[in-house]
Amino acid sequence: MGNLIKAEFRKILTTKMWWAMMIPAVLLALGWAWGVSALITSIVSDISDVDIIEEFNISFDDLSWSVIALTRSMNIATIFPLIFGTLALASELSRRTITTSFLTAPNRGALLSAKAITYVIWGLLYGVVIALGASIGTALGSKSEYLPDAGQWMMIALSGILGCLLWTLLGLGVGALMGSPVGALVILLIYSLIVGPIGDLVMTGLTEGSYLAGFLPNGSANGLTGATASQVLATQVIDLVQNAGGTVDTEGREQFEQVVRGIAGAPGALTLWLSGLVFLVWTGIFFVLGILRNRTRDIT
Repeated sequence: MGNLIKAEFRKILTTKMWWAMMIPAVLLALGWAWGVSALITSIVSDISDVDIIEEFNISFDDLSWSVIALTRSMNIATIFPLIFGTLALASELSRRTITTSFLTAPNRGALLSAKAITYVIWGLLYGVVIALGASIGTALGSKSEYLPDAGQWMMIALSGILGCLLWTLLGLGVGALMGSPVGALVILLIYSLIVGPIGDLVMTGLTEGSYLAGFLPNGSANGLTGATASQVLATQVIDLVQNAGGTVDTEGREQFEQVVRGIAGAPGALTLWLSGLVFLVWTGIFFVLGILRNRTRDIT
């Protein structure tokens, strides 16, 4: 198994694909975070209509609004690990270069397992560099008062890294299942960039703020970071309200978190852990189907 994993890494590192995807991923995360952070005043003004903020005259400087920039930038940058994972098996199947690998490996199961382990590592690596880029952009574009503390920052970064890992494996599974890099990329890009975001927004609006979108792949993926950001801000708001002698009921907190999730690009998202579980299930379905398909695929 170790030799197979080394061979997979060697195969990746001898091509330009890994850095051709990683560099724009970092730049997009950094630039997006910087831009959104610079517009944080506009974002805050949209949230200022929330009842619990108006009632208790909460100072915006006491809230970590930059978590929205951090969240949105990481979400949009996950498109690159998705592409990277999609091409992992699909390109080899399309070019028939997988034939030699299947014939020289002890068995197909061992080779496919080695690929899975390899792309888990690469998914984590993409997640780390994207989180670093988003963090730098957020720090550059945001007021220091709007930055979260280290623990909150780390929680959002870790949720974003997990999202990158799962998107990589989901792409790997879809690419392996279809066997066509062009077809797999077209479907995944259209869904993740157009159908998913618009569908989540429309579904949440038509169902009066329900959590149906959170059970879909895109909604659950964005919910990883979006739910974390909303939890950070909701906790800060509740603390400020309580310090002012007020109280916030469960409904008030839920409404506030829904607003923040929508602004963070995750309308209708579930909580962090539920979002992670739902997206893990979706990833597992496509990943397992793709792997099983290639255990019996005709490679001649």
